[in-house]
Amino acid sequence: MTSRAMAFMANDRYYNWTVGFLESVRCRNSVLPIFWIPYDSHTRRIASLRRAFDFEMADVNFSALDAFADRLFPSRPAKRRNLRKYAALALQYDEVAYFDVDLVLCIDAARLFGHVKAGEADLIYFSTSPGFAFRREQMPRAHQLFPGLVEISAGAFVSSRNVLTIEQVIDVVNSNVELYLSLRRDGVFDQPVLNFVLAKCGKKPVHIRDCDPTLAGMAWSRNRQIGFENGAPIGFENGRLVELATKREVVAVHWAGGIKLAFEMIDPRAWSLAHFRSSYVRRGKHRVMAQTSGLNVFGQSRAN
Repeated sequence: MTSRAMAFMANDRYYNWTVGFLESVRCRNSVLPIFWIPYDSHTRRIASLRRAFDFEMADVNFSALDAFADRLFPSRPAKRRNLRKYAALALQYDEVAYFDVDLVLCIDAARLFGHVKAGEADLIYFSTSPGFAFRREQMPRAHQLFPGLVEISAGAFVSSRNVLTIEQVIDVVNSNVELYLSLRRDGVFDQPVLNFVLAKCGKKPVHIRDCDPTLAGMAWSRNRQIGFENGAPIGFENGRLVELATKREVVAVHWAGGIKLAFEMIDPRAWSLAHFRSSYVRRGKHRVMAQTSGLNVFGQSRAN
């Protein structure tokens, strides 16, 4: 039987994002194993969520990844730990879904598994990210070197330790470091690494919609081509979020980039998704409070 798990990376700076993300996972799936990758040592508040959301800290040695990141980004110490997300590839499960926490999952995570197959679908991705892996002026060269190249988002993916390993990631970049440095986009960290390794190794990334035609993939929070089937949500449980043109279900909404919430305050078109996101945060904090006070998530005593 295929074993499956989820991984996320966070520190205390992303506490509210983590609460909302975990609630969006656990309200739909209470049994999937979840593993936390600590971004750095500032993690006391994230660690306090383990019981409420039933996750474990990943038992992974980060020394090789950290040393690798230090070599690649010697002048950007604050961003080096972005590469720790690839510790998800070391988890002892047949398939692992990795997600950044600045997003809300919109479906049962179980629907994302069962598609990885070596040589045919080495990695399942949920969104493309043109221009955020390789330099724009290097794209003709990149396409020449890697026919069929697609720049994918590293914010969420499903893969397997049987297909891609931490050792491969490090070795491929180290063995081709001059080529990597000449192609990668500056100011972006984890995404160029993943895209370069997949392309150089000849791995085949496949979009989730090509595995499950009912799913649209991951959408940026400012994507105007998505919406709720039954109108704007009143609470987190209302309606399905879909791609308007196809009615495919959105896998997740991603508040990507450094400026995440400012647009929600000034753009009325963003308000429904802002409410959608904040409702998960509120529900998640209620779950945490209930666990702390000995109640279940519905406010009932566990003794009952």
